[in-house]
Amino acid sequence: MIVGVPRLIGMCSGGAQGGRDQTKKIQAEAICRLHYSAMFAEVDSFDQSSRQTVHSGPYGALPILIISHDPAKQMPAHPTRQDFNRQSAWSQMQEDLKKLSTRSRRIIAKCSTHYVVTDRAGLIEEEVPLLIEQIRGTAPQPTNYGSTISE
Repeated sequence: MIVGVPRLIGMCSGGAQGGRDQTKKIQAEAICRLHYSAMFAEVDSFDQSSRQTVHSGPYGALPILIISHDPAKQMPAHPTRQDFNRQSAWSQMQEDLKKLSTRSRRIIAKCSTHYVVTDRAGLIEEEVPLLIEQIRGTAPQPTNYGSTISE
């Protein structure tokens, strides 16, 4: 059970509109629990993780699905040149991930922030099980490998 100020002011209930009950519970708990140590560890290891990713692959025909945040949603109200450069670099890195496999595709989740899994839970709940079915051969293969679409 989640207790404390976030719970008292109603932050620990609900979650995003739509989606499954389990997803809503995960979203609400993520909002209520502060994960500063994990956040700082992620930031501290960002450069190392990036270097490791650059030197991975290629993965041949391994299916890869890249789900990215909406670049328009990430921009501040008054963006600077640095904000545009950072967003452009991030978007290019996401595009470069498609080069790791001949069976990759990218979806830009419209209206989502960095937290696509909570902002667009329905998209994740739809696309990830479909990818698994495609890998198992129980669903038709996509015809848009190599593409980037906004959904």
